[in-house]
Amino acid sequence: MDINILNRFINDKCSDLEKKEVEAWLKNPENDLLIKEWMSKYWDAENSIELGVSSEPDLNRIRSIIQERISLEKDSDSDSNKKAILTSFQKRRIFRFSAAAAIIFVIISSASYLFFEKGFLKVGTAKNDKILLNNAKDIAPPSGNNATLTLSYGEKVNLDSTKNGVLAKQGNVNVSKNANGEIIYSGHAADAITYNTLSLPKGSKPFRLVLADGTLVWLNAASSVTFPTAFKGHERRVKITGEAYFEVAKNAAMPFYVAHDDAQVRVLGTHFDVNTYDDEKDMKVTLLEGIVNVSKGALSIKLSPGQQAKLTTDNISLLQTIDIEEVMAWKNGKFFFKGTDLKTIMRQIEKYYNVEVVFKEDVNYQFYAKIDRQKNLSEFLKKLELTNLVHFTIENNKVIVTK
Repeated sequence: MDINILNRFINDKCSDLEKKEVEAWLKNPENDLLIKEWMSKYWDAENSIELGVSSEPDLNRIRSIIQERISLEKDSDSDSNKKAILTSFQKRRIFRFSAAAAIIFVIISSASYLFFEKGFLKVGTAKNDKILLNNAKDIAPPSGNNATLTLSYGEKVNLDSTKNGVLAKQGNVNVSKNANGEIIYSGHAADAITYNTLSLPKGSKPFRLVLADGTLVWLNAASSVTFPTAFKGHERRVKITGEAYFEVAKNAAMPFYVAHDDAQVRVLGTHFDVNTYDDEKDMKVTLLEGIVNVSKGALSIKLSPGQQAKLTTDNISLLQTIDIEEVMAWKNGKFFFKGTDLKTIMRQIEKYYNVEVVFKEDVNYQFYAKIDRQKNLSEFLKKLELTNLVHFTIENNKVIVTK
């Protein structure tokens, strides 16, 4: 689809023939991804969320911002077929985009929302942004890591309550806690290799660990990593549960392996994220820098930066274009959702705030939002409630979800 025709269509300046061409293109379900790409590119989720709530959204202002971005794109992009650009704000019109679309996509703004419902693009306004708290105080974000280090002889060290300095000696290796709260391993391997495990429960901030070879590991809530106190031999191996981000120290003579069950990631020196949460449908490996090889049983695939491997029970698939900011939001202090279904969002809430989520009704929406992780739980949920498509009640340590 020629982007110039789309721009004329947006501004109600296209011919009848062009209008029919655009409408036919919009109804083709194969073009849904391009519409989603526009939604992420031409809607600044972070700014619009933080604007605050007003009684009446300034649709003219929103429309002019989007139109300005469209103009800039037209001037700077010589390849007019790269992206399709659409907006529903022009005269509050309703555009058909896919006869096959059945679920709702939501973009959250301060007092307005944009969503797709049964193939139509609509604009609405939020009527109520008050989260209901029943017999409970609000739930604050985690204040600490709650990390536990299990040493080779079974002793467990609560890292939040320990002082800085050397915590333990494992063979010829010192285990220390620095002023930033990080755990650092230093020394060299003894004859016998010993292993430690770092564990984070639900309700934890991410935790950073420095392995004996200089590799950096960030661990997410409800996750663990098991690793040798020092590396010896021809390879470096660690095991994880949950989610971890690695910046592996380069050592061509000792490949680095991250294992989970029968899947593993092999690298020499690179940056990547591994998500193995049991309550997620698939295991995911996302590469930020370098090259990695992902394998599961007899299956194997190689990743380049910006790609993601998705591992199911009997297959590995390659996703070519991944939003790294979305994948790494947990490490960078953000919740970031780009067409994420509500159940996936609430699983993140359960892990981060250490709450139980109960769905009283089936809520089949997909949200686009960027929210700071330092928000109280009610503030987070209030952002989603702005759509008036979902509502929440906090009862003690439980979140009730209704329409």
